[in-house]
Amino acid sequence: MNHFSFDELQRKDLFIALGLWVTVEFVSFVFFPAVALIDPGDRLKTWFLISVPLGLGGALLISASSRFVAMSHDRSAGNTKTLFLFLGQFGGWIGLLGILFPFFMVCSEFFSNLKI
Repeated sequence: MNHFSFDELQRKDLFIALGLWVTVEFVSFVFFPAVALIDPGDRLKTWFLISVPLGLGGALLISASSRFVAMSHDRSAGNTKTLFLFLGQFGGWIGLLGILFPFFMVCSEFFSNLKI
């Protein structure tokens, strides 16, 4: 079913996660301020400095979690398989939150300044 080795799978997921993070960074910190959807002022620099370790850490966590899930398929049913699946899924979601942090900050800024 899986034609990738663990190392290839982990590398592929790392590059996809990094690509997603770079895209979110560009949209959040370049595009939205450029088209005046948000005007965060000095907070933009702080958000960027926070988002760099969260994004890189999130990408690493996503690649590690994909390896945990892939390794769980080689195990027989039992507690270790359940633990590997849980760690993989939980780590993936936490990594995704780290990658999408800039987008959450920009959306909160946009909706807090929205005048209806």
